[in-house]
Amino acid sequence: MAGSAGLSSSPSSPAVRELCKNARDTFLEASRLLLTYADNILRNPYEEKYRSIRNGNPAFSTRLLPVRGAVECLFEMGFQEGETHMVFPKEASIEQLRKVRDLIAVERSSRLNESNQVHRSASSETVAITQAIAHQPSRPAGSVPTPDHQQPEPSLLQSLKMAADILTTLQSKCDHLILAYESTSLQQKALALIPLHN
Repeated sequence: MAGSAGLSSSPSSPAVRELCKNARDTFLEASRLLLTYADNILRNPYEEKYRSIRNGNPAFSTRLLPVRGAVECLFEMGFQEGETHMVFPKEASIEQLRKVRDLIAVERSSRLNESNQVHRSASSETVAITQAIAHQPSRPAGSVPTPDHQQPEPSLLQSLKMAADILTTLQSKCDHLILAYESTSLQQKALALIPLHN
């Protein structure tokens, strides 16, 4: 399920195919980093700092290095392994970088869209269940429920609780994904412009 959830057809890149075999959250985090590295080079092709990734960089060593297919994606983009850095050489093809980047972006977008569809579906189910409960006729306080009313209520309440739990889980996952769109390079530029007073 996790490996092929977002694939409508298999990507033409062996490395991206391997990357897609990871669990959904692992794929989303690794693909976000890969897209960040690629986009930085595409926006600033002549800046050396964007053309190399230090092997000791915590994001690289903990969130890319152990992920199946992630380093292979860097190699397919054109990165080469140095002693202390992964380097995108000046003579490397920007078009190849863009091609692999676009394949990763399509897969990522597909998986994010699936998440949004599940979120909307769970949300509408919760609303429907809540409305069904709200429209049930109320019984007088002293009345004894008939056998017909005893079974559906616990089941309905159980369904509502389960739907609410699912919605809460999906919302927490989506909140995390929203933060994934923040660009660290833009944050660094902003921080460089903010005066610090001690």
